[in-house]
Amino acid sequence: MKKLLCILLVLFLLFGGARSANANSAQSYWKGVDQAGVIVTGDNCPIVVEHELLTLDLQEFPQPHYNSEEDFLAYPGKVTAQYTFCNPSAMTVTAKLLFPFGSQPWYGTYTDADAVKYDILVDGKPVEKKIRHTLSSGNFRLDTDLPLVSDNFVEDAFYSPDLTVTAYKFTVSGLDSNTYKAAVVGFDIPKGLGNQRFYLPNQRGAQRQDNDDMRIFSSAKNGEGFYLYVFGEPLTTMPTIKFYQNGGAEDSERISGTAALTHTETLTFKEFAFENWSEETGVSEIDWYNATVADLNNNAKNREYPFVYRINYGSFIDTLMRWYEYEITVAPGQKIINTVTAPIYPTIDMAYDPDVYGYNYLLSPASTWKSFGKLDVVVNTPFYMTHCTLNGFEKTDTGYKANFDGLPNGELYFELSTSENPERPSGFNWGWLIVLAAPFILIGELFEAIGEFFTNLFLF
Repeated sequence: MKKLLCILLVLFLLFGGARSANANSAQSYWKGVDQAGVIVTGDNCPIVVEHELLTLDLQEFPQPHYNSEEDFLAYPGKVTAQYTFCNPSAMTVTAKLLFPFGSQPWYGTYTDADAVKYDILVDGKPVEKKIRHTLSSGNFRLDTDLPLVSDNFVEDAFYSPDLTVTAYKFTVSGLDSNTYKAAVVGFDIPKGLGNQRFYLPNQRGAQRQDNDDMRIFSSAKNGEGFYLYVFGEPLTTMPTIKFYQNGGAEDSERISGTAALTHTETLTFKEFAFENWSEETGVSEIDWYNATVADLNNNAKNREYPFVYRINYGSFIDTLMRWYEYEITVAPGQKIINTVTAPIYPTIDMAYDPDVYGYNYLLSPASTWKSFGKLDVVVNTPFYMTHCTLNGFEKTDTGYKANFDGLPNGELYFELSTSENPERPSGFNWGWLIVLAAPFILIGELFEAIGEFFTNLFLF
């Protein structure tokens, strides 16, 4: 499996692997108090952005891998958004702001130590900040991601903290493991069970049957146990468990085997959600719980059938979107300078010679403000900007700059390289040799994994 990991790393580096995106501060809640002490809230916060100075300090590129947290934290790449906020209303306005700054990069996962080291300032003085976390789909959307930040456990149509979860453990025996090295165990579930959902950890796939049932299955080995989790009402009768030669899970390929129920445990959904949580994760209980609910709902691939096919559970740290949460208070007619600094990480595309580093900064969250004035963008870097989604950047002695009247249409994405014209090699490429040779090198070791991949590929 070490060979597989090496090949996957090479593929990841060759073809990029977007991990992080930074964005402007967006207001999520506000209240205003007028001279009579009346509290006002609503959809339109009266605070306006007169000016934003966006500065990206990119003096060096990150390493493809860091051996320690200390080395990772020494990486100096950062972005600073300096806002001039003005309150033209007759109210004193307090607004809660959220600044999303991306998930952790795949080349440096060390909780949130990189985000803690920067302060958020109002008129030059640090203000209290929290680091919040939400489940990230990888493509930020203001209308779907912003509502995921909640101060309470999410109210879901199915999941609740007190929902009953029953864990059934089965132990496998009686398999001809010498003949069927890729054997799977599974069972069929009907669609439309609104009071239950099923989860089979390490599920390898699902197949719709001719009778319209859904067959879900996972790997099977003698002496090993597997769990079946049932959310909602416990089972009154056990499902009929069957064994198959491989991940095809066809009726014609059934084989002999036994799955004995050896343990049953009942817990609440809140207890289930926190099985893999600890304070050391750096994620709050509320954010972890809400991310778990979002994960379960996102991975209910086919809503007709009551089962969950999950990928992220228990490994949230490197997939969660991270946010700064803080408050500003602006008196009637007052202007304040709010400065937010956050780490920024690029994708790394090693398919070019030399490598290309892509930076993504989302401008759309600033659309939550009543109005937005001037935007100045400064990129301090010794490297070449080889591509940019926005027109108007010009070269300076310290890098690049651009000026905009109002928010530009679209997001800001640009690429840097040590060469002004990086090229994809047209000749022999060792990376492509690895891509082509990998299935043959690992065919014996990875037969089961390859079967699993193609099974899942055509699931839905």
